Amino acid sequence: MAAFLKLAFRLRVLGFGFLLTGILFSCQSEKTEKTTEISVILNKVPLKYSKRFAVFSDGKKTVIHLFGNRENSDTTATFILFKDPVKINGKDNIFPVKVPVKTIACMSSVYAAMLTKLNLQHKIVAVDNVDYYNNQFIIDGVASQKIKEIGKGPQVSVEQTLILKPELLLMFGMGNPKKDADEKILNSGIPVAVTLDHLEEHPLARAEWIKFIAAFFGEEKLADSLFNITEQNYMDLKKMADTVKYKPTVLTEIKYADAWHVPGGNSFMAHFLKDAGADYIWKNENKFGSIALNFEEVYIKAKEADFWLNLFINVNSKKDLLAFDERYNLFKPFKTGNLYNNTKRSNAKGYSDYYEGGLSNPDELLKDFIKIFHPDLLREHQLKYYKKIQ
Repeated sequence: MAAFLKLAFRLRVLGFGFLLTGILFSCQSEKTEKTTEISVILNKVPLKYSKRFAVFSDGKKTVIHLFGNRENSDTTATFILFKDPVKINGKDNIFPVKVPVKTIACMSSVYAAMLTKLNLQHKIVAVDNVDYYNNQFIIDGVASQKIKEIGKGPQVSVEQTLILKPELLLMFGMGNPKKDADEKILNSGIPVAVTLDHLEEHPLARAEWIKFIAAFFGEEKLADSLFNITEQNYMDLKKMADTVKYKPTVLTEIKYADAWHVPGGNSFMAHFLKDAGADYIWKNENKFGSIALNFEEVYIKAKEADFWLNLFINVNSKKDLLAFDERYNLFKPFKTGNLYNNTKRSNAKGYSDYYEGGLSNPDELLKDFIKIFHPDLLREHQLKYYKKIQ
C-alpha cells in the first residue's frame, strides 16, 4: 500500500494524472463494516505559480498534496476531500475531509484575509491571536465572543479546540499535520490542514494559496476568478516597471537580536523588488529564505543603498530607528530620507495589515513599491501599506 502510494506520487510529480487506487474505503451498515476497493483517475488541476501543493480532481473527489520538504518534491501530507461521508483506512499522512466545510478555526490573519475575499468569513469560528488582525470582522467577532481566540501563545489551545470542534483547523506549519498539530487534536477527528504559503518563492505563488483554501468549501471557481484578476493586475504593473532604465538599489529589514536577516535572492521579497523595477542588493544570493548577517557585513555592502524598507513594526520615525542602533544614521537612505516602513495600515496593537491584506493582494503591494521607486509611473496612486519615515 505505502509503496504504491509513493509510486503514484512520483507519477504525479512527473505531471501524470494521479491514479488513486488501492485505497480502502469503509462504510458502516447496520450489521457489519465492509470494505470495498475502488479505482478512480483524477485529473491534475493546473496551478500557475505555487510549488508547495498540487490539486487533482474529477469534479466529485479532490486530492490535495502538500510538499513540505524544501529539498525535493516528496509529498508530506495528502488531503482527500469528499462530499459524501466516508472513512479512509489509510496511513502515510492521508487525511479525509468532508466538504464543504461549515466551520473553520483559522490560525493566521492572512488565511482570514483570503477567506474574506471568498466571502467565507462567516465560517470562521476561531482564530489564533486577535492582536495580529486588522480584519474588523474578526476583531468584532472576538469581542462579541462569536469567534473564539484559541491561540494566544505559539501553540493552539487543545482544550478549547476540542470543545469547539471546528470542521477544519487551518494552521501554519511545515506540511506534516502529524508533526505540526497536537496529537490529541488529530485523534479527535478534527481535520487539520497545514498551509505552506510561507515557503513559496514568488508573491503570486503565495496569493495562489487561495485556491487551496477554497477547495475545502467548494469555491474553486471563485478562487480562480479572484486569482486571475490579481495576476492580471500584477503582470500589468510589472510590465510598466520593466520599462524603466534607472533601477535604485534597495536595502530591507533591520538588525534584530544578534543578526540582520535579509531576504535571499530567490525570496518573494526579492521578486517583488525586481518586478517593481528595483535593484535588490542581495539579488545574487541563491536562497529563498533569509540570510543572517552581522551589522558590519550589511553596512559594507548596503551603506550606499538608495532606499531602505521594512524597518520593524514600531518604527515610525528616524528617532525610533536610532533607538535600535545609532549607527543606522550612517546609511545613505537615512540621510536622504528614503526610508519606508510597511506600517501605514496598522491596528491598535501596532501590527500591520501588510502581513494580512497585503500578502494576499500582491498586486496592491507591487503598486506601492512602484510608487516608492518610480513615482512618475503612478502619479495618482496613494501608498496603501507603506509610509515614509521622517
